[in-house]
Amino acid sequence: MAKDFYSPREIHFTRQQARWVIQNLGCLLNGYWPPEASNYIDITGKKTGRKRAPFITPIEYAAEIEIRLEKCGIDGLILEAIECWGKSTASLASYFKMPEWSIRKRRKTALGYVASGPSRRWHNTKKRKGESYQDFKRRKR
Repeated sequence: MAKDFYSPREIHFTRQQARWVIQNLGCLLNGYWPPEASNYIDITGKKTGRKRAPFITPIEYAAEIEIRLEKCGIDGLILEAIECWGKSTASLASYFKMPEWSIRKRRKTALGYVASGPSRRWHNTKKRKGESYQDFKRRKR
């Protein structure tokens, strides 16, 4: 079952979590975790020792998703349009002059790419996924 909210610590870039982050990109890009987070309390009590501004974490997650979407090219744009902007597959099929099944397939493939790869330490570009979207598509055939 899909959740309506994920705390930053819960995000490991599963397909559902990637979709959730994409759906909340606007809020994250503005430096806020989505409104449901107002009831979120970290009860672990662990101190990280890092002093960070609270807006950094949401922006980092948004930036990582945007980088992954951009690597997908048009397929990433299709995924973002469906998940973030609420566009229908029929509408996008009309825009791109493609069959609707092709739009659905491109969205699914892009989501697989965005949700795959390293989930921890992704903010370190040296640890970022090295596989290109084209290689990912070839491997998934």
